[in-house]
Amino acid sequence: MGRVHGEANRGEGGLMITAVLFDLYETLVTESHGAPTRASSLASVLGLERHVYRAEWKARRPRIVVGKLSFADALSEISQALAGTVDADTIQGICRQRIREKVEAFARTDNQVTMLVNELVRRNVRLGVISNGFKEDVLPWPGCSLAPAFHCTAFSCDEGVAKPDPEIYLRAVRRLGSEPEATMYIGDGGDNELAGAEQAGLRACRAAWFVPASAQALPWPELTRCEEVLTLVAAG
Repeated sequence: MGRVHGEANRGEGGLMITAVLFDLYETLVTESHGAPTRASSLASVLGLERHVYRAEWKARRPRIVVGKLSFADALSEISQALAGTVDADTIQGICRQRIREKVEAFARTDNQVTMLVNELVRRNVRLGVISNGFKEDVLPWPGCSLAPAFHCTAFSCDEGVAKPDPEIYLRAVRRLGSEPEATMYIGDGGDNELAGAEQAGLRACRAAWFVPASAQALPWPELTRCEEVLTLVAAG
């Protein structure tokens, strides 16, 4: 077994775990085996100055994540603002490339993650996935081999709200027919997601099987192997 920091919090009244919500990237699937194109590094592709582009991108990203601005429209706005022109073909190519990269990530499902998901299903634990991302990032999800095991999704670009806002967790919990204190949230810790899950009343754990374990003590259990999730679920 890997190391587990901290103790799993038992729900009020000793409720057992009836549902598990997972983060998507670097929890259910990983891009660590490749070199995905970062949206913040597209300046040269668009013929723009890097530092100025990054500032413009950073200002728009929050609206893309909650579906208020499309990825393509954001790149068009930046190009128009900085260069006075928009290369629509290049921008569409960038969007298609992002989707291709996500398809590739979903096609490389890890055997241990697959075994974990299948075992949770066998134990009648209801599953959901929450992710902060662009529409391009989650568009290929239905084609992932893991997807049929999940009862619901809560993608920020569809929900209009993103982690760590407690509302996105609570929407998923309601869809699963569970209660927050009987629901576990598993994520790698990005976007302050574990604190958000805890604020929503869920039991939060950090997934460290695709990312390095933290060198510092965390207020949440830190799981280095997938089977540790099963141990915590069984313990309630």
